[in-house]
Amino acid sequence: MPISYTISRDNRLIKAYATGVTRAPELHQLLDAILADPELGPGLRGLYDARFAEPDITVLELANIAGKARQLINRGLGRIAIVAESPNTYRVATIFSVLARAMRIDVDVFKDLSAAEAWLDEGNTDWEDTE
Repeated sequence: MPISYTISRDNRLIKAYATGVTRAPELHQLLDAILADPELGPGLRGLYDARFAEPDITVLELANIAGKARQLINRGLGRIAIVAESPNTYRVATIFSVLARAMRIDVDVFKDLSAAEAWLDEGNTDWEDTE
C-alpha cells in the first residue's frame, strides 16, 4: 500500500503519507485501517501528505472516499489538511475538498507542509456537527 499512517494522541494528529500512484482501493484501505484503529478518537486532526504521490482516481471515486471520510468526522476527527505539490495532485485534492465540504468535513488543501500544519493548529479544531 503506497499510503501509511500514524496516530499521535500526544500531538492530537493522524498523519498519512502517500507515495507513488494512489488509487481508490488504497484510499479505502487507509480509511478502513484508521476507522479500525483503537487510537482513533475525539480531538484528533488529520494531515494527508501527498507531496510524493500522484492520484489515479475519478470524481465518483473521490465522492465515495469523502463519504467514508465522513465516518472519521462522526468518530470525532476535526480538521483535515491535505498537502499536494504537483498540479495534478493539487487539482484532485481540491476536487476532494469541495466534495468533502459538502458533507460538512472541515478540509483544506495546501502546497506547503508548514502552512498545512499551521492551519491545523489555529483556531478551534473541533468542528461541531449541527445535523
